[in-house]
Amino acid sequence: MSKSCGDCGLCCKLMGVTALNKPAGKWCRHFSKSRGCAVYEDRPDDCRVFNCLWLLTEALDDDWKPSQAGFVLHSEQGGARLIVECDATRPHDWRREPYQATLRRWAAAPGQEVLVFAGTRGIRLGPTDTPVRRA
Repeated sequence: MSKSCGDCGLCCKLMGVTALNKPAGKWCRHFSKSRGCAVYEDRPDDCRVFNCLWLLTEALDDDWKPSQAGFVLHSEQGGARLIVECDATRPHDWRREPYQATLRRWAAAPGQEVLVFAGTRGIRLGPTDTPVRRA
């Protein structure tokens, strides 16, 4: 199975890119749905090293494609921390099914942390969800 971004590009909105002075939550000036990234071949390292888990994980079907789901999944700490980056215009999309049940199941796995963010505010999923803030 081969996946591609296609016209998604939600990471080009949600993720900050220091090298481009692009803040998180704002569309990158180099992205358009009709042509994708205009600087893809010369994109900065921030963009090169980013890994959208939908692209990398065959078990995640098209329902989990960021443009469909309304959020981008990525991981930190060798996969021990899953980050759900929600589009601020759709901050509660992660609560729809099958997303919420699956994210909560992952959060309950030993050694796994799941953080859901919409901008700087978020929650750590658990038996009792805990508010978190991004610096």
